[in-house]
Amino acid sequence: MTFARRRPTRLALAMLGLLCLPASGLAQTARAYLSQNEVGLSQQFVLNVEIAGTQQLDADPTLPDLSAFAAYLGSGTSTSMQMANGRTSVTLTIQYQFQATAVGTFDIGPVTVPASGQTLSTEPLTIQVTNAPAATRRPGGTDGGVAPDNLFITATPSQDTVYVNEPVTVEYRIFTRVNVDGYNLAQQPSTAGFWAEELAIPQAGVEQVIRDGVQYASSVIRRVALFPTSAGPKTLDPLTIEAQVRVQRRSRGFFDDPFFGRSRNRPVVVASDPVDIDVLTLPAGQPPGFTGLVGQFDISTSIDRTDVNTNDALTFRLEVTGTGNIRTVTAPELGFPTDFEVYPPDVTEQVEPSGEGVRGRKMFEYVVVPRAPGDVSIPPVELAYFNPDTDAYAVATSAPIDLRIAGDAIDAPSGPGARRRTSIDAQQDIRFIRIAVPTFRPIGASLFRSAWFWTVLLTPLVAMAGAVATRRHQDRLRGDVAYARRRRASRVAKQRLAKAESLRSPEQHRDFHAEIGRALHGFLGDKLNLAEAGLVRDEIRSHLTSRGVANDVIAPYLTCLEDCDRQRFAPTEPDAAAMQEMLTRAGQAMTALDQALS
Repeated sequence: MTFARRRPTRLALAMLGLLCLPASGLAQTARAYLSQNEVGLSQQFVLNVEIAGTQQLDADPTLPDLSAFAAYLGSGTSTSMQMANGRTSVTLTIQYQFQATAVGTFDIGPVTVPASGQTLSTEPLTIQVTNAPAATRRPGGTDGGVAPDNLFITATPSQDTVYVNEPVTVEYRIFTRVNVDGYNLAQQPSTAGFWAEELAIPQAGVEQVIRDGVQYASSVIRRVALFPTSAGPKTLDPLTIEAQVRVQRRSRGFFDDPFFGRSRNRPVVVASDPVDIDVLTLPAGQPPGFTGLVGQFDISTSIDRTDVNTNDALTFRLEVTGTGNIRTVTAPELGFPTDFEVYPPDVTEQVEPSGEGVRGRKMFEYVVVPRAPGDVSIPPVELAYFNPDTDAYAVATSAPIDLRIAGDAIDAPSGPGARRRTSIDAQQDIRFIRIAVPTFRPIGASLFRSAWFWTVLLTPLVAMAGAVATRRHQDRLRGDVAYARRRRASRVAKQRLAKAESLRSPEQHRDFHAEIGRALHGFLGDKLNLAEAGLVRDEIRSHLTSRGVANDVIAPYLTCLEDCDRQRFAPTEPDAAAMQEMLTRAGQAMTALDQALS
């Protein structure tokens, strides 16, 4: 009976010991494999790099140059743990998503992976890109792949031909026939050449839709209004997400126990197709005062009082409302009489993005001072804009405002916003300014009130306190790893940015962007005491949000990381100006994050 009671305890301890066996004793290996060995032109494929025996890398893997036949879209990382024969094995998998851009048979060279002080290398691969779409692979298999027709993203523009500054709404929607537990945005498309305004996503959630005769679960994942800033053909890059897809294991779990589960989540990188938009120049016949505003707008004016005295301050309000890029509205010309003094306006704006577009209002609030009596009229204010619905220019006009001004005339200004005084009373307007300031001493000043006495007295105490603080700081650096990493974060980041500066040439742009990426990851890891390797964007956002960092600080930081990642595999070399801008943005992002975490 005693033995029977102890047996479950011994079995539990034995299982716990098996689970706690380290994976470090296992040999580290690296292999690369493709999601498909044959793809069609413009189709997507995944280069998987699998590293067994480790959860962290010394640095990012170095990929061969694929720009001759593929465009880089994004990457994702996953970690898995398995038990076999009493050993625990850990595998780190990095997925690189590409889109085929050229037809032919191409060799993919080895991928080098720095891990645990050594450099691992994978075997070369071969991929064939054909004109016809390749046969899709169905879900299943040891790698948990997902067929392209079972999980994809669409990018649908509201129109593909617009005028300059005319909004075009792009809706990104996910379609799936597999179980998706969640997703995170891996890479947003660049909005270069556009003014972007994020729109609200409907709260309908997941809906069942029929597409090409097939039923899918579908949901809107992003909606954005884009205002093109120049004419010509433009292309939006794909939007890339990393979806957590639940896939079935090929065999049962440990000891055939359902506790260990028969399915697992696998990250799958999915990207939309690029979006082509043709931007037209605005037609001729622009009215006077036209500044490029496109949409439908109204203008109104008001004043706080209509019966005033000379030299009284009035508040004149000019409000513009409508649909379009309200942020680009500039202050129209005002026709105040010449004997009014007009001060620069206080500008406020309110933008209301909705699912259908962008509406808003912009208020210009002026302080004006009449200098002469009489009955005057403030003339109407005009706002010229182009209406894309009618393909014609229009002018919004406010109503005139009548004023009755009483009192005596004051020295009138020569024009709006100017101020002139024609005479000066030297006795009243100008007081004699004393240049030399006399020295004052308190009555009864003594030794104890003199500055030098307290300086001599306190200097030894300050020096002693400084020595104690320095000693405590050094002791903490030696004993507190998190504190030491936080203290060194800025210094190490500056060193890495300096190294990136030395690589700032088009021929070394891959190393340049890789070094900036390491600086960004390393700075974040040091500040938060996290492992640099394996940090994905949703984890970064989660860590920073939990520490109260605002989104306007997080977003530029993540954008820098995404741009570095994309430029490392870009088919074209950036110019020196773009590389300098990237270096400046990275420094500014780290400075803002440092201030937010301080």
